Amino acid sequence: MSEFTESQLVIEEIITEIECITHSETENKFVPEIETMKLVETSIKQLCANQDIVAAFTINDEENEDDSDVIVVMDGHGHNVAVDVLKNIQDLPHHFKKVDVPESLQQLIDIEVNKKKKELDAKVYVSGTSYRDYMRSKISDRDIRGSGATLSFAKIKRNVLTKNVKIVLEWLGDSPIMVFINGELVFQSETHHASNESEIKRLKDKRLLESTEKGSGGFRVVNEDTIESNPGNYVIFKYGTSLAVTRSLGHNRITDIETQKHTIECSTEDDVKVLIFSDGVGDMLNMDIDLEKLKHYSAEELVDLAETRWKQVWNYGPTRTRFPSNGYDDCCCAMWWQKRV
Repeated sequence: MSEFTESQLVIEEIITEIECITHSETENKFVPEIETMKLVETSIKQLCANQDIVAAFTINDEENEDDSDVIVVMDGHGHNVAVDVLKNIQDLPHHFKKVDVPESLQQLIDIEVNKKKKELDAKVYVSGTSYRDYMRSKISDRDIRGSGATLSFAKIKRNVLTKNVKIVLEWLGDSPIMVFINGELVFQSETHHASNESEIKRLKDKRLLESTEKGSGGFRVVNEDTIESNPGNYVIFKYGTSLAVTRSLGHNRITDIETQKHTIECSTEDDVKVLIFSDGVGDMLNMDIDLEKLKHYSAEELVDLAETRWKQVWNYGPTRTRFPSNGYDDCCCAMWWQKRV
């Protein structure tokens, strides 16, 4: 198993395996051999904040004694205190064997952040050094409430004997999941952000919402050369914490960490592609012009496309503009692809 580094969390970065499924003669009818290729790939480019996390690995289901492929994307935001915990997990598969994955990850965040805060609070100011730097080195309650990450993952179990493929999807936040079967988009995850009216209602029902406010920024891609203004909304949680996402890991549990779930079953004879990416990739896509790319591109090609668009010159109304380098978003993508050959 690979070790997790601070800059990139990847297990089994590229896995390629070819399986030949041979069908026997049935009722004197010969069914030709079917060959499938499984690709599992991750790609990441930390373009600005260094807060994206991507992983791919295999875990054993102890109940059914079957292996499951897992692909994961976590997109950090705000202060680094919770994000750093997630980036430095030494045994990420352990958490994905749990029934409640986000709760397992959140408990780790709670423990590690509290430990770090106590260590820094115990440090004594040294006379003659910068008092401002000394205070900045501490972790405040506001820092903790302002630090979190999305979580989107897929567990895929494939049985070549029964020819069944089971895909279990879970997500918190706005890191998209897309599933294609035989070239058709059959699933796209609902976005957990403040512009989703059903999410706002859910927060009100759970009494987690203080208020909402309109953002001043935001954009959307119109075509490969043009963007337009598209301001988003923000949710105000208790203590005045303002977030674009409505569900998230971290944030001292002021948001909801109950994942939304979806299960898809198909066949080992299908062409099946599962994509998960951070919004650094998603924000640079337009489904009207990029759907074919999503069907055929690798994870690396999608991340490269997003990076190119972040750094290009755009038509914006009557002017030409580009994003400042400190305005790029980190980009990552995880892909599971059962491809017929």
